[in-house]
Amino acid sequence: MSEQAAMMSDTAKGTAVEMSTSLPPTSPTKPKFDLNLYLVTSSTLLPPNCTLESHIEAAIKGGVTIVQLREKNLDTAPFIALGKRIHSITKKYGVPLLINDRVDVALAVGCEGAHIGWDDMDYNSARNLLGPTAIIGLSVSNMTQASLAASTTADYIGIGPVFPTRTKPDASTPLYPSGVRQILGLISSKRPELPSVAIGSINATNLQAVLYKSRPTEGLPLAGVAVVSAIVSSTDPESAASGLLSLYKSPPPWAPPPPSQTTVFTHFYLPLILDKVVTIIRSIKEHKPLVHHITNAVVKNFSANVTLAVGGSPIMSDNVEEAADLAGIAPHSACLVNMGTSGPVERRLYALAIRENNKAGKPVVFDPVGAGATGMRKETVRWVLDECGYVDVIKGNEGEIRTVAGEGIRMKGVDSDVGGGVDELIKVVKGVAARERNVVVTTGVTDVLSDGSRTVLINNGHPFQALVTGMGCALGSVLCASLAVNKEDKLMSCLTAVLLYNVAAERAVKRDGVRGPGSFSVAFLDELYELGEICARGEGGWLDGVKVEFI
Repeated sequence: MSEQAAMMSDTAKGTAVEMSTSLPPTSPTKPKFDLNLYLVTSSTLLPPNCTLESHIEAAIKGGVTIVQLREKNLDTAPFIALGKRIHSITKKYGVPLLINDRVDVALAVGCEGAHIGWDDMDYNSARNLLGPTAIIGLSVSNMTQASLAASTTADYIGIGPVFPTRTKPDASTPLYPSGVRQILGLISSKRPELPSVAIGSINATNLQAVLYKSRPTEGLPLAGVAVVSAIVSSTDPESAASGLLSLYKSPPPWAPPPPSQTTVFTHFYLPLILDKVVTIIRSIKEHKPLVHHITNAVVKNFSANVTLAVGGSPIMSDNVEEAADLAGIAPHSACLVNMGTSGPVERRLYALAIRENNKAGKPVVFDPVGAGATGMRKETVRWVLDECGYVDVIKGNEGEIRTVAGEGIRMKGVDSDVGGGVDELIKVVKGVAARERNVVVTTGVTDVLSDGSRTVLINNGHPFQALVTGMGCALGSVLCASLAVNKEDKLMSCLTAVLLYNVAAERAVKRDGVRGPGSFSVAFLDELYELGEICARGEGGWLDGVKVEFI
């Protein structure tokens, strides 16, 4: 070898040595994981003649993105053996497998990590044993646990139970979507990048409502949902998983449009707003929307007449078997759930009607009649809002809305007996609307309407309205008719309905022969009809006397 060649060879060797010593040693990395559709197993829920292995593989084919093996009744050796069989399946599809509670089993199986609760091994010990690359999730069921969990280096948080669950007998008190939302807000304030998944009786009927209603004002929404029986108990786990993932990735059919598409509520835009009022009322006359009334017997006749007067088509049905058909029978329709008569049969109907209308993308108006009068009514309100699905509008008097807000209001039957100021009431109404992510309509001397960001006060109307049985309930009928033809901006639809209702009342008392509530109620129906006819001609002069204030 020449001297030059030898020098080049030595240089090359030196370079190679330098390069090899300058590079850090390769270290394992944490596997990527996707929480969108998180399957938690429970062999006791499997249908007959099914194996957990085949069920999990089918579910992964359907879209499950991560699997947690939770088998409380297995001894260590069979648990490890099962874990290894399951892991051979999940590895084939690139889906992480986590072991519930048992860090020793996770180590023996060699899977991607573990999920631990507050009664299990502490997080730091689990991390030390499993190492920095393991995926470790922590369960939280209250704000204290959430705060502690967010201070760790956990990879994700499991929040629950969302609803009462039978798959975990020792589960904590249900959080419901509003509780999940509070915990998400706290976690985001401490570790903004930390993802969370919700668990606890989540299924195809409530998944989208959980996602929508739990979304915090600021911070990360849920990164996924964890399900047990919705997949494990299914005879077709692949289809069950596929359907759940599709619901997760799709916007709910009842979700409002983005703020850029909603009407700006300021006095500068008042002429445009009033033009929209006329347009919506004209559309009611044109499309004759179907309003499915689930309401009390006392007000059915008056509510039906009010619906007809504004141009809608009323149907009074308390039949559970009709709820699904009525939700899809007409292109323009809505459902009024009035709590005037409330018992076990009615509760079943409320739940089915709300869920079917949610599925069909049809508006639901909830009237919590007498919400604060009894403990049963308070519990029914909570149940409807937390467990039945999504309601687009909550309409009630001040006492009813304060009860919905969680205040300890006592009511005399269905009447409000609250004397708070308007400014305080505005805060309550905005708070409920923001919490439920819907529109709240509060009736009184001053009507307060809000979607949580936009708020409007209406001072039209007449005291006779409080003296006619069913007058308050029947406003729900007009709200439904308006929402059925204008789902794009729900607060605008509600403003339309309340203005139509109250201006009709003001005009009715000026009619010849109106001497009291009896003659007023007849004149009121005539005015509702007449205003609809005026709007059908495109005329809006009747709105010259509106008294609205935008907050």
